[in-house]
Amino acid sequence: MGHSESKVQVAEDTEEIRDLSNSSHFTHNEIRKLQTEFEKLADENHTINKNDFKRTLEQHVSCWSAGAQYLFLERLFNAFDLDGNERIDFREFIQGLSVFMKGTPEEKMELSFRLYDMDKSGSIEPRELIKIMSQMYSAFYNEDQSQKIKELVHQIFEDLDINGDGSLSLKEYKLMALKEPMMIDFIEQFLIVPPPK
Repeated sequence: MGHSESKVQVAEDTEEIRDLSNSSHFTHNEIRKLQTEFEKLADENHTINKNDFKRTLEQHVSCWSAGAQYLFLERLFNAFDLDGNERIDFREFIQGLSVFMKGTPEEKMELSFRLYDMDKSGSIEPRELIKIMSQMYSAFYNEDQSQKIKELVHQIFEDLDINGDGSLSLKEYKLMALKEPMMIDFIEQFLIVPPPK
């Protein structure tokens, strides 16, 4: 009985890996390697928590300071956690990592949008942008730049909040790429290690 169950499990795993390789930028072999690493940390529900996620991705993220790396990985965890259950399953992990490491500019833009959308409302409010920018700036520098950040965010919303609702939709956010490319390149600034071969 146990033998046939393991065959079923292998068949399901193979089908899932095939599906993930078709829906991500990773090859079948890359997904298998990532699955081995993921399963070392996964709990009985085959999910990882925020701390395990950070440990897994530390090697792929570069920062001038440990504080900035910590904040970035916190936000990245939330962006990967699509169902908001504070756990990341293997599918969320592969889909997020695929975009983070190998994604198209459009996919990375959508991921960076989720980094700023702290409450997962589908839009970015000024307070969210101010909070993240302030946290990241303070992790890099000792001086207080809160007033400059507030002014920058105010200007961004003045220029890009087309419908005047006080928040940026994904469409409006994409316009920010033209005005403030550094905001969109947020992800690229941290990525240093190529994905596993």
